[in-house]
Amino acid sequence: MDKFINYESEEFKELLGQVESAFDDVADVREKHCPTLADKRYLSGDEVMEYLHISPRTLQTLRDKRMICYTTIGGKILYPEEELIEVLHQNYRSPELPF
Repeated sequence: MDKFINYESEEFKELLGQVESAFDDVADVREKHCPTLADKRYLSGDEVMEYLHISPRTLQTLRDKRMICYTTIGGKILYPEEELIEVLHQNYRSPELPF
């Protein structure tokens, strides 16, 4: 035992790099993870607002008028992705020509 691993040793620096890489990977997965229930993907309010390009108030109005489906689990509001897409298809209007 003539060699010790300390803060300056190459082994420690390599291990520290691997740990930091693992933390980055975990943060990346947590950021991109969409919860699933019964094999359906659910989106958060922020994801829905980004997806539909709407404001928080518009999202609230859509919920209040029951134009989009949502569920509340543990105080968090989640939106089923499949049903949002269906609502978009049902309300699609083709652009009209100006002439």
